[in-house]
Amino acid sequence: MVVSGYSQYFDTGQDPASIKWKQINTSNFQIIFPQESEHKARYVAAIFEDLLNKGGKNLGHKPKKFSLIMHTHSATSNGMVAWAPKRMEMFTTSSQDNNAQLWLYHLATHEYRHIVQLDKIEQGFTRVLNCIFGQQATAVVVGLYIPPWFLEGDAVCTETSLSESGRGRMPEFEQQLRAQLLEKGRYCYDKAVNGSYKDFITDRYKLGYYLVGKARTNYGDKVWDNAINKTAKKPYGITSFADGIKEVLETKRDSVYELLYEKQKTLMQLGIKVEEIDWEMVKEKNSYSDGKLMLYFDTMEDLLMEWKIKDATTSKSEFIPISKRCDYYTNKRFPKQTEAGDIIYLKYGLSDGLCFEKQKIDGSAKQIFIPGNLSNIAYDYCKGKLVWAESKEDIRWEKADKSILVCYDIINEKRKVICNDNSLFAPSFNANGEQIAAIESDKKGDNKLVVINTSSGLISKKIIAGEKEYFQNPKFIDDNNIVLIVLNEKGKHLVKINLESKEKNILFSSAFADMSYPVVAENMLYFNATFTGIDNLFAYDLKTGKIFQVTSSKFGARDAFVAKDSRIYYSDYSSDGYLLVSAKIDSSKWKQFKAEYYKYPLAEKLSEQLGEKLKPDTTNLNRYQVKNYSKLTHLFNFHSWAPVFIDGIDAEADIGISFASQNKLSSLMTTVGYRREEGFDNGQFYVNLSYRGWFPIIDSKLTLGNKSSEYASLAERISPQQTDTVLVNTDWRQWEWENSISLPFNISAGQYSRKIIPKITYNIARFANLNTTALATTQSNTLGLGEYNFDDQSFTQEIMEYQLFAYNIAKMAPRDVQYQWAQIAEFNYRNTPFGDRELGNTWSAEGYLYFPGLVKHHGFKLYGGYQYRSLINSRFSNSIKSPRGMLNLYGKHIVTAGADYALPLFYPDWNLGPLAYFKRVKLNTFVDFGYQQRSFESDEGIFQINDNYLSGGVELRTDLHALRFSAPVDVGVRIGYENQSNSMFADFLISFSLSSY
Repeated sequence: MVVSGYSQYFDTGQDPASIKWKQINTSNFQIIFPQESEHKARYVAAIFEDLLNKGGKNLGHKPKKFSLIMHTHSATSNGMVAWAPKRMEMFTTSSQDNNAQLWLYHLATHEYRHIVQLDKIEQGFTRVLNCIFGQQATAVVVGLYIPPWFLEGDAVCTETSLSESGRGRMPEFEQQLRAQLLEKGRYCYDKAVNGSYKDFITDRYKLGYYLVGKARTNYGDKVWDNAINKTAKKPYGITSFADGIKEVLETKRDSVYELLYEKQKTLMQLGIKVEEIDWEMVKEKNSYSDGKLMLYFDTMEDLLMEWKIKDATTSKSEFIPISKRCDYYTNKRFPKQTEAGDIIYLKYGLSDGLCFEKQKIDGSAKQIFIPGNLSNIAYDYCKGKLVWAESKEDIRWEKADKSILVCYDIINEKRKVICNDNSLFAPSFNANGEQIAAIESDKKGDNKLVVINTSSGLISKKIIAGEKEYFQNPKFIDDNNIVLIVLNEKGKHLVKINLESKEKNILFSSAFADMSYPVVAENMLYFNATFTGIDNLFAYDLKTGKIFQVTSSKFGARDAFVAKDSRIYYSDYSSDGYLLVSAKIDSSKWKQFKAEYYKYPLAEKLSEQLGEKLKPDTTNLNRYQVKNYSKLTHLFNFHSWAPVFIDGIDAEADIGISFASQNKLSSLMTTVGYRREEGFDNGQFYVNLSYRGWFPIIDSKLTLGNKSSEYASLAERISPQQTDTVLVNTDWRQWEWENSISLPFNISAGQYSRKIIPKITYNIARFANLNTTALATTQSNTLGLGEYNFDDQSFTQEIMEYQLFAYNIAKMAPRDVQYQWAQIAEFNYRNTPFGDRELGNTWSAEGYLYFPGLVKHHGFKLYGGYQYRSLINSRFSNSIKSPRGMLNLYGKHIVTAGADYALPLFYPDWNLGPLAYFKRVKLNTFVDFGYQQRSFESDEGIFQINDNYLSGGVELRTDLHALRFSAPVDVGVRIGYENQSNSMFADFLISFSLSSY
C-alpha cells in the first residue's frame, strides 16, 4: 500500500522581519498591525466595534474575543479566518475589481461572519472536545460536518445584508448559475458542490449564497441557527447539520411550493410556454433523508422559475459572434482589434490556463503569450504592445508580494517589467502608447493615479486620492485628461481628472450600483455597469452628460472595445463561458438610462430581514489605545493539545500526548509532546520548533528517551577466549538534537513558479548508559552462555547534511493530469566529520523533467537519480528512488531512472450518493530501471557485483470525493512486473490534500 497526504499548521506565510508591530487590544478583539498603518487600524477597530452585535444577530451569537492580523505589505486583496490557532487575517490592499463598497467594509464583514460561525460551534459536545483537543477540535468538526458552501454563502449573505452593495447585488455573481440552469439544467448535488472536469461548476461562494439566502427568506433565520446548534451539540451524529436543516424545512415546505406555483403562473401570464407541473409530485421527488439535498433541489426549482421570468422580461440586443462555442467551458475576455484587423483577447477555462490569444481575420487562432498571475483580469493594447498588471512574489516573504506592470512586444516577442517601491495596478496606454496610466498603492493602502513613461518606466505625474477614496481602472481621454472610477463611502463615481491642474470632475455617480472598466471612443465613455440587474455595456456622452444602455444581454456583456470601423467588440456570457461578439454601433437603438436601478430581490429581502446596516462611528478614532506588540514576548501561543501525539510540522502521528503552538504572526511553530516511538522502552520526550521570522528558516528538534534493541552480534568470550555469535539486548539512554537552516529563495517570474532552497542540517545524538546483556549463543556453541566483554561505552554520533532543492514549474490548466513543463532537482551530501563514530558518507543527485504529451492534458515524466555510499552498512537511508515494486537498493553505487506517460481517460461525474463522487479516471504507464554496484565477501576474497533491474506497469487512478467531504482524494491501483524476484506486484495508491478543501 502506498499512502500519501499533507498535514500542516494553518500557515499562510510570513510578513517581512523588518516590520515593527503595534496593537489595539480591547475586551472584544485584538488588532495587530504594522506601525505605519495606525490610522487604518483604528478605522478597522471602529468597523468591528459596530459589527460585534450586528454581524452575528441572525445567528443569535456574539463571539468571544478574537485576534486580527493586518497584512499591509502585500498587493493581495483577500482575507481568511483560521481556527488552530484562532485568528483572522486581513490583506488590506483594495482590489481594482472591488464592487461599490469600501474594501475594508466588505472584508471585515465577511471575515467577521466566519468568526461568528466557528465560535458558535464551540458549544455542547464540541465544547467538551475543545477541552480535550483545544482549538483543533473546532476546526475538525467544521471541516468534517459543515459544508464550505454554507460557510462562504452565509458570509456573502451577511456582507450583502449589512451593506447597500455586497456580492449579492452583483449580476456577475449570479450569471454562472443562471446560465447553467437555463441552458444546461440542474446538476446533482454532489456535482454542484464538488465540481467537475467535464462541465464548469460555479464556486461555493455563489452556490452558497443562494442556498443560504433562499433558506433564510423562505424559512427564516432558525434554519441555520438550528443546523449549527445541532452540529455543535452532537458532532458524533454525522448527519446533524443536514438534520438541522430538514427539521425546519419540513415545517414550511408547503408554502414554499405554493410560491413556486405562483411563479409558474407568472410565466404563463407572460405568454411563456411552460409545461404543466405537478408541484406536489415535484416536492415528493425532491424529498430526501439528507436535508442538504432537499434544500438544494428546492432552491434550484425556485431559482429556475425566477430566472425564467427574468429572462422572459429581458429584451436581447443583436450581435454577431466572432468566436464559436468551444466543446468545453472557455472564457474569451477583453477583445482588442489590432491594426491588421486581428482580435487579441484573454483566454482561460477548463482546458486552458490564462493566456493571450490572437484570432486572425480568417478565424484561425494562435497563442501569443502566457502571463503570470494577473493582479486584475484586464489588460490594454496599443501598436503591437500589450500591458497588464501581474503579481510578483517577494524573494522570501509570502506576505510582501507586489503588483508590477508587464509590457509585451508582440512583434519582437520581448517582455519588459515596470515596477517601483509600491504596487502598480490597472495599466492603460495613451493614444500613441508612449505613456501608461496606472494606479499605485502603497504599504498604507493609500492609492494614487500615476502616469508612467513607457520607455523609461519612470513616473512623470502623480495624483493622490482623497481619504477613504480609491481609484480604479484609469483610461486616457487625451494626453491631458484621464477618466477613472472613484470608490468612496458614497459608492462609485465616473470621474474625469486633468493631469495638469489635478482638478477632479465627477461626470456621473451610480451610488452603490457597480461600474467598471471605462473605455474612451470619440465623445463616448463606454463602461460595464450592473444597472439593469444583468451586466451590460453603457455609454456616457461627454458632450451632453447623458447615459445610454448599449447592450441588453441574456446573461451578461462586458469588456467593450470600439474599433475604427464603428463596431463595438465585447464579451458576452453563456453557459460555456464568455464568447467574443461584435455589433454595429447604432446609437438610435440605445435606450437612455433614467437612473432606475434594478433591485435585487433576494438581497433586499435579506437586508429587510436583518434590519441592520454597517455604520461604524469613525468620528473619534483616538478612543482606541495603541500599544507596542512585542514579537519576543508573543513567541508562543499554545492553541491545541491531544491525548495522542500529533506533529503538524513534520506530519507525524503516534500514541502519546502533544501540545501545539503557533504564534499569531506565524513566525514560530512548536510541538511539544511524549510519543511511544518504536524501540523506546517508555516512550520519547519530543520538542520540535520551526522559526520562520527571519530570512533563513531555522528548525530545531530535540528527542530524549531510553531505548533498547535486540540483535545478533559477535562477542569476545572472556573464558575460554573465543569469539561467539550471541543474541544480545542493549539498553541505553539516547538524546538526539537536530538543527537545520534553510534559505527559501523565491525567484518566481511570469508563468513560472521557481524556488531555490539550500539547507544545512547538523544532527548530534548521544548514546549513554549502555548496558548489553547476552541472551543466547548460536546452536553450534556447546559451552552455552558465558561472560563477555561488550565494551559498553557512551559515544556521540554527529551527522552533517547539505541539501539543495530547486524547481521551475509552469502554470497548469485545470484538466492537466500533471505538470506540463517543469524541472525539479535535489542534491544531497551527508557525512560524519565530528563525533566518536565514523558512518562514512553518501551523496546523491536526482531530478524530474516534465513535458507535454502527445495530446492535450497528457504528460511525460522522466526521472533520474544517482547515489554513492561509502560504507555498505551506513546508517544513512537512501536519498533516491528505487524502481517501483522492488525492495530498496543498497549498493555502493546506485543509478535509477524512470519514465511515465500520464493521461486522463474520461470525466465520468459518477455519483454514488453519500458514498463517493467520481470526477476523473486517469491512467499512468511507467517503466523503471535500476543499477547497483555492491561488494560480496567470500573465502576467496572481495568481489564486485553489478545488478541490473527493470520494472514496468500501469497505474489506474481516479479523483473522487468520499462521503461528501470537500477535500478530493486520489485513489488507485498500481500493477506491474519486476525482475528483482521475477514476479508481478500490486500496490494500492491513495493521496489527499487538505489544502484543496
